[in-house]
Amino acid sequence: MSLKKRSDNWIDGLRGIAALIVVTYHLCSAFANWLNSPALTENGVVFLFQQPFLRLIVAGRFSVSLFFLITGYVNSVQSIKHIRNGEQSGVLTKLSTNTIIRAARLIVPTNMAILGIWLVCQLNGFRFACSVDAPWIRVVASAGPPGPTFHDAIIGLFRNWVMFWQNGVSPYDPTYWTIPFFLKASMLVYLTLLATTFTTRRFTKLLLISLYCFAWLGGEALMELPTYAGMFLAVLNADYGSQATSIVPAPISAMMILSGLFFASYPDENSSWAPWSRALDLMGQYIVPTGGDVNRYINSLGTTLFVYGMFFSRDGRRVLAHPFMNFLGRISFPIYLLHDTLIRTVLSWVIYGKCLFEKAPVDKEGKPMYYQRGGFTTFAVAIPLFYITLIYVAYLWTLHVDPVCEKLISWLRKKAFGENDSEKDGLEAVGEGILGGYLKS
Repeated sequence: MSLKKRSDNWIDGLRGIAALIVVTYHLCSAFANWLNSPALTENGVVFLFQQPFLRLIVAGRFSVSLFFLITGYVNSVQSIKHIRNGEQSGVLTKLSTNTIIRAARLIVPTNMAILGIWLVCQLNGFRFACSVDAPWIRVVASAGPPGPTFHDAIIGLFRNWVMFWQNGVSPYDPTYWTIPFFLKASMLVYLTLLATTFTTRRFTKLLLISLYCFAWLGGEALMELPTYAGMFLAVLNADYGSQATSIVPAPISAMMILSGLFFASYPDENSSWAPWSRALDLMGQYIVPTGGDVNRYINSLGTTLFVYGMFFSRDGRRVLAHPFMNFLGRISFPIYLLHDTLIRTVLSWVIYGKCLFEKAPVDKEGKPMYYQRGGFTTFAVAIPLFYITLIYVAYLWTLHVDPVCEKLISWLRKKAFGENDSEKDGLEAVGEGILGGYLKS
């Protein structure tokens, strides 16, 4: 798989950041759930990584908003550029191709990953994790028990392949719940592009702003707000291109980045326990519609400020375009697909290694107890080893699984659009949402 640089590879850096935050969020949910609160108790002791900015390691909702904004941007940026160049007919042609093929580039590798997780499940690979003292790991490990018979297991796999894309519930990996929403966000982008293919620049901007406001008032903070924000960013990119970094003064773009990260620090739980999060709560009472999820709104707003600040910042783009950040972005989707399986297997085996070959403990009354995790030294070794393993396995996925997925998608493309359809998509975007390396450059 080619890892050559792309013109908008700062977006890959954002994608890499989002993927790593998802991983750290789930690790902390498993072993340090108290980090989801801004303090240990109301107005009580505050640990270092419960402070604003530093607590972004557990900003799971921030990473989800970031993925949606990236989806809105990368799925529209090239089409908008071609519309500006007067190539509307070509854009309409490619919208048909993109709607089918890019959806396949999300569905095929996800179902491939579900197949692998299903196999691990049938081999009882998650059985040990069901008895550890980390509640989050126990929940995700016990979500999909092995089928009682081979026939039941096969039926369960096929049912999951189909139903997962309707309700987002995967018994084999509950962390996949966001993926169908990314597919829906892509369809939302294509519909909006279809509606604005022949509109004027001013009307396109006005429509996107109106859709954003409509989504804000309608309570659609999870998917629609960041997706429309990403599309509007693509319009700004078509207007200014690389000159965007010289339009806004550096102090202002820096302030946008910092304020965005501050908003994104909004805790998932017990936001009333610290003064700074109470202030965000108070702000939410004034700007969030009645019944809206304040956490989603504040995180969406913070994500938008952060990404727009990066868009206007030359130094910010330079950091995000670093080769390592670019590499993480290219393997971000495999990281997303594989991390929970590795947590439930390899990481659990290392953290609870001393109990791996022991019988399940019981108390004096014979009731089952949970395996106890290792100490500080165990974590100091296990966590870095886990990240190294995850990144390496994700990279191997891009080398060995991606080509298989692309062959299946190529076959589908020929069946859908005919044998003479070109494999090279001239209007293809720089990436698709969390699909770091799935789109050809």
